[in-house]
Amino acid sequence: MKARHKTMLDGIQQAIISGDAALALSRIEALARRFDRDRPDPETRADMERTLLHLRRLAEDSARGTQRAIDQIKDILRNARMLQTYDHRGQRRQTPTDAVLPQRF
Repeated sequence: MKARHKTMLDGIQQAIISGDAALALSRIEALARRFDRDRPDPETRADMERTLLHLRRLAEDSARGTQRAIDQIKDILRNARMLQTYDHRGQRRQTPTDAVLPQRF
């Protein structure tokens, strides 16, 4: 595998790990354009496919982790909206929570 290809793959991995989907996508597109120009040999192609499979699994794991975090935040907000407190007179009060759900992608 050429050093330039390895560098590009490492850049894709770093973008995925950092959660920057737009950067990862642009780097993947740049790698695809590079492959169109370079036409890797079968041995290099096999190495690249293994590396790309690893990156795909990494991205899928990242997406699952992000979705779990979003679900947990939704649960926390739903529970916070249902909190009921009592004031000093014993009156039950509901505390509204108008928090906006964060979105990463």
